Amino acid sequence: MDEARFQIYKTSGFVASFVLIYAVQTLWPYARGKVLGRNWRQNLPLAAVNTFMLTTACGACLCSAAILAQSRGWGLFRIAKAPFWLALPATVLALDFVLWAWHLANHRWRWLWRFHQVHHSDAEFDVTTSLRFHAGELLLSLPAKVATIFMLGAPILGILFFELVFGLFNMFVHSNARLPEWIERRFSSLFVLPASHRLHHSIGLQDYNRNFGTILSLWDRWRGTWTEARSSDTIQTGLPGALPGPAPGFWRCLALPFGPLGNHASRDTTRAGAAD
Repeated sequence: MDEARFQIYKTSGFVASFVLIYAVQTLWPYARGKVLGRNWRQNLPLAAVNTFMLTTACGACLCSAAILAQSRGWGLFRIAKAPFWLALPATVLALDFVLWAWHLANHRWRWLWRFHQVHHSDAEFDVTTSLRFHAGELLLSLPAKVATIFMLGAPILGILFFELVFGLFNMFVHSNARLPEWIERRFSSLFVLPASHRLHHSIGLQDYNRNFGTILSLWDRWRGTWTEARSSDTIQTGLPGALPGPAPGFWRCLALPFGPLGNHASRDTTRAGAAD
C-alpha cells in the first residue's frame, strides 16, 4: 500500500465515522436539543487548520515510517518474526497505549496542557469536540507515534486499522450519546464509552485526572485513573474549574496556549497527577 491509498482509506473512514456517530448522537442524545451547530463555528475551522498543518508537516508520514521500517528490517515484530495475525492487534494495542500515555502527559506537564486545554474548552461536548484540538498538540504527538512504528516495525495495514478504529472511538467517546445502562455496565470493563469520557471533560477539578483512554479502558484501570460513569449522571463539561458559559471562539482557541494559564493550570499538575 502506498501513501496515497493510505490517505484515501483513512479519509474515507473518517467521513464514514463522523456520519455514523452524528447519527447515533442524534437518535439517542445525552442532552436533548443539542445538535451540531453551536460549537461547529470553532470546531470545524480548527479541524480545517489542523488538517492543513498535519498534511503540510507530515502527510502520510505514519505510512512512510512503516515502509521505511519494512525496507530496513527494523522493529521488534521482524526480529521476533511475528506473524501478521499477531502483529496487527499488537500494533493497535501498542499505539492505543502510547496515545493513552501521551494524553496523560498532556494533563501532567504544564507546557503540554497549554495546548490540550483547547480541547477541554468545549462546553458542548458532541462529536465535533473530537475535532477540537490545537495544531500544536497534534504536531507534538507525531514523534511518539512514528517512534512506536519504528520500534515495532508495525505493518502498514496494522497502522491503517488502528487509525480507523481510533478515529471511530475518538468520535464515539466525545459524542452527545446516551447508551442504555446495561451496555455501559457490560462493556465499560473493556472499552471507553461516552459517559466515561464525558466525566473526563467535566469542569470538576477532581475529574480531569481520570479516564484518559480512547479505545480501551484497561490502561486507566491498570494505572488507577479509572472512574466509572453512566449516562444517567449529570455532567457539566468545559475547562476544569471554569464557570459554565460559552466556549472560547476560534481565534481565542488559536491563541489560548500562548496566554496566561487559568485557575486549573496554575496549580502544579504534575503533583496533582501523582496523587491519583
